[in-house]
This record gives sequence, C-alpha cells and structure tokens, in this order.
Amino acid sequence: MSIKVLLSAIGISVALVGAAAAQDFKLRFATSVANTEEASYKEMQALAARVKERSKGRLEMQLFPAEQLGAQKKVNEMISSGANMMNMTDYGQLGQFVPDAGVLAGPYIFGSLAEADKLFASPVFKDVSDKLEQKGIKIIMANGLFGARHMLSDKPIRKPDDLKGLTVRVPPSPIMVETFKDFGARPTEIPWGEVYNALQSNVVNAAEAPFGAIWGSKLQEVRKVVSKTNHQLMFTAWVTSTGFFDKLPADLQAILIEEGKVSAKNLTKATLEQDDQFAKMLEKAGVTLVTDIDVAAFQKASAGVYEKLPNLTPGFVAKARAAMGAN
Repeated sequence: MSIKVLLSAIGISVALVGAAAAQDFKLRFATSVANTEEASYKEMQALAARVKERSKGRLEMQLFPAEQLGAQKKVNEMISSGANMMNMTDYGQLGQFVPDAGVLAGPYIFGSLAEADKLFASPVFKDVSDKLEQKGIKIIMANGLFGARHMLSDKPIRKPDDLKGLTVRVPPSPIMVETFKDFGARPTEIPWGEVYNALQSNVVNAAEAPFGAIWGSKLQEVRKVVSKTNHQLMFTAWVTSTGFFDKLPADLQAILIEEGKVSAKNLTKATLEQDDQFAKMLEKAGVTLVTDIDVAAFQKASAGVYEKLPNLTPGFVAKARAAMGAN
C-alpha cells in the first residue's frame, strides 16, 4: 500500500470517528405523572435542559407525561428490550426484573432519609444496580424522593383492620400486592392513569399514593379522606436502556450520570418542601387528613412480607438493613 493510500485510509477513519463522536442522540422520557407542576416533572424538565446544554445539543430528551407512551410496566419492558427511552419508575416496578430491587419499595424498610442514603451508597445497592443492567436497565438517577405514601379512601384507615374487605388499587408491584394482602385488603393492580376512573366507578374502594400524586391526579375529587400511614417511603429511579447507554460516547455517559445525581438531590429537596404544601391544598379542597395512625400495627402486619417474595437473594433483606445500620 502506498503512503498516499495509507494516509487517505487514516484520514477516512479519523473522519468516521469524528462523525460518531458528533452524532446526535434522542431519548423519549416517560412518566405517569400528569401534573406538570409536580416536583418530579419539573426536575425532569431541568435534567433535560442541563443535559442538552452540557452536551451542546448532542443529547436531547423529549418528555411524555401522563403515560402517553404507556403504563410504567410497559415502558420498563420496552427499555429492557433496548428502546431509546427513559422512564420515571420505582423499585417496586423494577422488582419484576430483579426481585431484590422490590425490597427498596417495601413497607417501612427505611427508618429515615439518612438510612436510605446509606443503602443507596452501599455495595448492596450496587449489586442490585448491576443486576438490573444485565436485564437491560441502566439506572441514571437512583434515589430521588417521590414522597411518603398514604391511604386515600372514604373512611379513616387508622389500623390494618380498617382495610379488611376493601379493594385497594396498588401499582403493578409484587411487594405492594403482598403488603396489602398482609394488611387484610384486596389489592388490585391498576395503572396510575386509570386510578381516578377506578375510584369514581367504585372498581376499587381506596388507593394509596404520596400527597403530590393524589393532588396531581385530582383524586381528592372522588375520595375525601387521606390517612397518613407512611407505609412506604418511595424513591423514584430514572432508567434507560443499557444498550442505548452503552452506545453513547463516554462524555455523554458521564453527563447523564452526573446530572442524574444532581436531579436526585434536587428532587428530594423539592419533594420535602412541597409535601406540607400539598397536604394543606388537599385540606383546603375538603379532604380530611387522619394523623392518629397505629403505625406499629401496620409495621407488625407487614413484617413478614419480604419472606413471601419469590426469588429474593438469600439474606438480601438482612444485608440491606445492615447497610443502613438498622436492626
């Protein structure tokens, strides 16, 4: 091969590498949140703006609220199969891919935000994250606080006995189904976008969600009692396809992960600030907030739920609690 031909080949290779580095990437970012004023949606917007700016437009996210791309479960399945999508989901839903992940959405698993921070920073969580990647799901933002979940019904729910005989909407999450069975209710899996109609038509008697989600979906129009059971401290995980992530240039991968960590802090701060605000808005709308809850009774009723989850890694719950410094 002549020097001229060799140099020409090198030049073409360099040009191809440069073209790949300059390639534009697009992500469809999905959420079940319908209220675009909620903290989680605003942070999705902020993340998209920061990523676009830092990447100089090479990586853009288009937001799709209110389950426009499908229910959470469906979107997660598409992501696992390699779709160029991102989803605001939670660990109960991710438990369908890696059962250990469901523990992070379990009843009263976190005693405080400080305990949660310890777990998310631990090798125990890293192992869960690695297993999800093997299933095609890459975590971009791991621990943004979505809020504490409470009961919404037409009567006070002060103890597990008050749930007996009630049909309760729960998300498509194995651990939530088992939790509400242990509480004595009849759990029914319904996508979030269908909860309003399910309550209005009495397909279900009750539902459970954070204050912001209740207000954002206007559920206070169809049920007027919220009982502060705090049965789950819910963290949202923002995930994309492992295949999509692996195709990104290293600098774009770094931008996504770095900005995901920023979003986790921002969302947790905003959720804590808005929680009381949403509670007051619900009360102003005629909702009765029940606060004299027998939390100990709910904790006792759900204490054995982790043993009922199939395919958990042996000893995982004990390891998770140890990582938090919990007994």
